[in-house]
Amino acid sequence: MMELLKYTYLLDVKGIRKNIELLWSRYQKILDNKKSSWEDLNEARAILYFIGYLYPERIALHSLASRIKHIEPRISLDRFLRAIDRSDRAILGKYKNNDNFNKLKEFYLAVKDIKNRVKNNAYLDEERFNRFYSKLKPKDYF
Repeated sequence: MMELLKYTYLLDVKGIRKNIELLWSRYQKILDNKKSSWEDLNEARAILYFIGYLYPERIALHSLASRIKHIEPRISLDRFLRAIDRSDRAILGKYKNNDNFNKLKEFYLAVKDIKNRVKNNAYLDEERFNRFYSKLKPKDYF
């Protein structure tokens, strides 16, 4: 998670994608292992929370918001996100040669990829996680 934060700070999209995939792989490995411990499952829960909520909704969004204001000509964060989500040719064409815009676009698409990830017909394979979690949860755990 620390590496992902480092690459986010540096806006190294290749490093961001690599670290997201490393976290996803670790999460899947824990869920695939029938002998995962309670500690392993809590690690998986932390990864799920981090890549499913904290990173895309807080960290990445804040990073985008703080950087988008340096794009010229000016564009709001909402307009930037809508342009990419809707493949708005007018706006995307206007910025097609803007390296900063394009780097933020790549960053947003990397984050969107993990935020929209589905496995086993469930968001971030959460149903499978919940089944394992409920089986291993100690009785005295609240």
